Amino acid sequence: MKSLPRSGAFLPCAWLVCAAGCLLLAAGPAGAAPKTDIVVLVNGDRITGEVKGLEHNQLRFSTDHMGTLSIEWDKIARLQSDQYLQLERSDGVRFYGQLVTGEGKDGGWIWVRREPKARAEAVPMATVVRANPIVGGSLIDRIDGYVSAGFEAVKANDRRSLNFSGGLSSRTRKREWTLDGSGNVTKDNAVETERYDLQGTWRHFMQRRDFVQGFGSLQRNTELDLNLRTLVGGAYGRYWVQTNSADWLGGIGLAYSHEQSTGGSTTDSVEAVLATSFSIFRYDFPETDIGGSLSVLPSLTESGRVRAEADLRAKYEFVDDLYFELKLYGTYDSEPPLADAEQSDYGVVTSLGYSF
Repeated sequence: MKSLPRSGAFLPCAWLVCAAGCLLLAAGPAGAAPKTDIVVLVNGDRITGEVKGLEHNQLRFSTDHMGTLSIEWDKIARLQSDQYLQLERSDGVRFYGQLVTGEGKDGGWIWVRREPKARAEAVPMATVVRANPIVGGSLIDRIDGYVSAGFEAVKANDRRSLNFSGGLSSRTRKREWTLDGSGNVTKDNAVETERYDLQGTWRHFMQRRDFVQGFGSLQRNTELDLNLRTLVGGAYGRYWVQTNSADWLGGIGLAYSHEQSTGGSTTDSVEAVLATSFSIFRYDFPETDIGGSLSVLPSLTESGRVRAEADLRAKYEFVDDLYFELKLYGTYDSEPPLADAEQSDYGVVTSLGYSF
């Protein structure tokens, strides 16, 4: 059987078209909820606008005359909103409703009213790590995303390397979906290698910090003689740490993979999935996000075969929503489809990016 080079080449084209379309949508006109929410800072300042969300200790707050502000959560004394928001505490407990004026307590508390005539519940602000509007605003308003790209050229050995990545995500009361894509094309002394990865996840949140998720991916790596790998599966996971400065989660599951090597052979495998990831945040300038992930996939149908993927990244925001990223990645396969193929691939990627 001949190899299928066009199937791998399809991935970056499809991803770029998808990313471009989403950026056009995000830039287009969209309806917005009335800006009637109120933030009172600890110094007494009062700001009227619209809550867009809380994550990583920063409240995104849209105003008519100052644009969208990022306000540190611990600098807020009180918050009031006519929108229906879902709040999540560090222990995983969730509250859903409107935020109303406090009843008998000073700053440092959020009062959540689940229904118009119900009694409001008091939630300590220091325990809240995430908030999202559920009702109101357009679909585009509820989507977060990022794009980044980098280029390297070395005259001494005629090396050229192009890196790009992008992603979209959205979350509702009980569900979250993400779509991430990345690619690298390197030409070194007339030898060209390609690495593409497109991944999607759908996550359903259960009680407290537990969740179940489905996932799928398309991968191509010519350094490992992998023309195309299709992977689908499911997992059960848990947030072990969830605070305003750090996240750590882990999960276990099963996956099915179908591989096409550059030599034309195909391999089908059922694999166990052991995965973990973490993020640590710093909010003072420069705003920094350090994170990493590790996935180990021992095959249940091919004795002795184990695959693993890992990455470690540091992202520095130097202007609002613009950032520099340094990423180290590695891939390992104890028994690649071709006997003479490389067992590992690793590298370092630098890029400039924009989040929206």
